[in-house]
Amino acid sequence: MTGGPWWEKDARTEGDVVPGPGPSGVQPELVEATREAVRAAVRGRIAGYTPDWTDPDRQDAGVALVRLFGTLAEPVLSRVNRLPEKVLAEHLATAGVRRRPAGAAAALLEFSANPPDGASVLVPAGFQSVASTPSGQVFYETDQDLYVTPATLGALAVQESGTLEDLPLGPAGPGRPFAPFGRDPEPGNGLWIGLAATAAPRPRLSLGFVLVAASPAPVDSGGPAPLPLPPAPLLRWDVLDGTRLVPAELVRDSTGGLSTDGTVELRVPRSWEPGSPPGSRARPRLRWLRLRIAHGTFGGPAPVLSGLRLNTVAATAARTFRDEPLQPVRTPEADGLRRMLLSQTPVLAGSVVIEVDDDGDGDVFGTTAGRPSRWREVESLAAHGADDRVFTVDHASGEVTFGDGVNGAAVPPGFRNVRAVRYRVGGGSAGAVRAGAVNGVVTALPFVTGVTNPFPATGGTDAEPDADAMRRGVGQLRARGRAVAPADYGLLATQAPGASVARAQGVAGLHPGLAGTRIPGVVGVLVVPPDGGTGEPPVPTAATLRAVTAYLTREAAPAGVTVVAAPAPYRRVAVEAWVALDPDLDRAAVLAGAGDAIRTYLDPLTGGENGAGWPFGGALRHTPLVRRLLAADGVLAVSRLSLVVDGVRQPACTDHAIPPHTLLWPERPLLIPVGDRT
Repeated sequence: MTGGPWWEKDARTEGDVVPGPGPSGVQPELVEATREAVRAAVRGRIAGYTPDWTDPDRQDAGVALVRLFGTLAEPVLSRVNRLPEKVLAEHLATAGVRRRPAGAAAALLEFSANPPDGASVLVPAGFQSVASTPSGQVFYETDQDLYVTPATLGALAVQESGTLEDLPLGPAGPGRPFAPFGRDPEPGNGLWIGLAATAAPRPRLSLGFVLVAASPAPVDSGGPAPLPLPPAPLLRWDVLDGTRLVPAELVRDSTGGLSTDGTVELRVPRSWEPGSPPGSRARPRLRWLRLRIAHGTFGGPAPVLSGLRLNTVAATAARTFRDEPLQPVRTPEADGLRRMLLSQTPVLAGSVVIEVDDDGDGDVFGTTAGRPSRWREVESLAAHGADDRVFTVDHASGEVTFGDGVNGAAVPPGFRNVRAVRYRVGGGSAGAVRAGAVNGVVTALPFVTGVTNPFPATGGTDAEPDADAMRRGVGQLRARGRAVAPADYGLLATQAPGASVARAQGVAGLHPGLAGTRIPGVVGVLVVPPDGGTGEPPVPTAATLRAVTAYLTREAAPAGVTVVAAPAPYRRVAVEAWVALDPDLDRAAVLAGAGDAIRTYLDPLTGGENGAGWPFGGALRHTPLVRRLLAADGVLAVSRLSLVVDGVRQPACTDHAIPPHTLLWPERPLLIPVGDRT
C-alpha cells in the first residue's frame, strides 16, 4: 500500500480495499502484507540505522536476515489485515448469529423382496442403507414404514377420451417420459397401472413418481382468508378388483397431486383379484390400479412423468442415535450456563430431542423418582425466560448449552439425568449421490434382497462458510427475528428449520401463481436452494417451500399476512464475445479462465459485484461484462460482445433488462479468438 498505513490517511481520502467477507464484500487493507513490501521497508531504514552498510551483497548475512524477516512477517501482517473480519465475527457471535449447519440430502429408495408366500414385507422407518463415495460412506435412513411387495410393473396404459393407449415398459419402468392424463387432460382421463404378482399386495402399496423438469407449485400459509387461486384438479385412486372398481384409500401423497417428485402410499383392499380394464379384452389379467381426474383441470402445464417405480420410500442421508446420556463439559467461563456434549457429529439442525429428569420436588434423600420433562432446541437463549426449558446446539461440535436460570431454565443437578432421546447425524454435499449409488444394506431384514436409489439424490449442503455468515449476519440483526420489511422475509427464510435455502427474496404483494396481480396482505418469498451441481438452475423442493412458509408464518410474520413461498424464476443467458488473446499463453487455458469468470459473475449464488449472488432483477450491462473478460489473464481486448437470453439473440454491445424478481442462469460462454495482439 502506498501513502502510509490505512489509519494514518487523511479523513477525506479512502484507504485501499481488498476483497473481504463482510456485508459489502470488501474490507480495508490495514498494511500491505507482502514480503517484498516488508523487505523494502527494512531497506529504506538502512541509511538511518546502519549508515556504514553501504554495499550489501546477496551473499551478505544481513541480506539473508532481511529476506528471512520478510518471509516470516508476511503471514503475520496477513492476520493483521483480517482484524476487521475478526472484530465483525466476534460482534455477530455475541449477538447470536451462527453459521447455518450442514443440510442432509434426500433420495427415493426402491426396495426388492422375495418372500416365499408372495406377501408384502414390512421395512420399518429407520432402515439403514449405505452408499460408497470418494469421500467415504454415506448412510441413508428411511423416513416412513414401507410394505415391500414382490410384484412388478406388468403394464401401463393411459385412458383418454374413453380409449386406452398402452405405454412401452423397459426393465426398470416406463421406457420414455409420458403424460399420465393424455395430451389434453380432462375429467375422466386417467392412468392404469397393472401389477404382476402371485399374491395381492397388502395392506399398503407405495409408488414413486419423478416428473420431467419438476418445479413445485407455490406454497402459501397464514392470512385471514384463502387466496383466490384456481383449485387443483381432484384426483382419485381406484383398484380394479376382478370386474369392479373399488376406491383405494390414499394414506400419503408427497407429490401434491403429481405436482412434484415424491411417493404415493395407498391402502388397498384385502381381496384384490386380477382383471382387465373395461373394454379391453387383449390386455393381460393383472392387478390394476387407476388414477383418474375426477374433477377440475390443471391450471398450468399438465404433469409429465419420467419415472414410475414400485416399493419406493423417502430417505434422508443421516443416522439416528437414541437414548444417549449427555456428557458434562468443564468450561473455565463462570457464566452460569451448563454445557454438555453429544458423542456423534455433525448434528442435523432440529433433530435433537432431550429429556431432563427433574429433582423429585426437592427430595434430598432420593426416595422419589424424578419426572422426565422434554426440552426443545432454539436458536438463542437470549429471548427466553427463566421458566423456558430450552437449549442451543453447536451442530459442528455437538455441544449442547442450557440456560442459567435467567435466560432459559437451569438444568437441575443430578447424575446422568440429561439424555438425548434421539438425534440425527449427517449432512453435507457428499450425500447428493448419483443414481444407483445407494446399494448396501446395513439393517438386515428377512426376505429383503436389495435396495437402490433409481434417481439421483437431491439437496445436501455443507456448513455455511464464515464469510457467508458474516455477510448475512448484519441483515439478520436488523430483522431481529421479525419480518416487517419485505427484505426481512428473505433474510429469515434462510433460517427455516428443515429447509435448504441459500438465498431468498421477499416481495410485497407478489403471488407467483397469480402473475401480474398485486395482492394486498401477501408477501411472496422467492427461494433459491444450494446449487446441486447438475448444470441446471437450482430449484427448491416442495418440502423446502412448506418449511419456509410454516416457519415465517409461525415465528416472524405479523398476523394477517399470507406468506407464499415459490421457486425463483430464471433467465438463461449465454455470452458471445470476440476476444484478442496473449500469444505467449496457452489459448485453451485463457479461454477456459475467461469463460469461468463470466459464469461466476452471472451465477445466482456467487455472482454479482460482491460475490453474494446476482441481484434479483439485475440488468445485464455490457461494460461490466467486458471488464470481467479483460480482467482474465491473457485477454487483451474485447472487440464485440452480444447476449443470448432464453435463446433470443440481443443486439451487440447493448444492455438488456431482466424482469423484476428474476435471476440469471449462465450458460457456457462462446468466446471467439479474433487474432493475437501484443
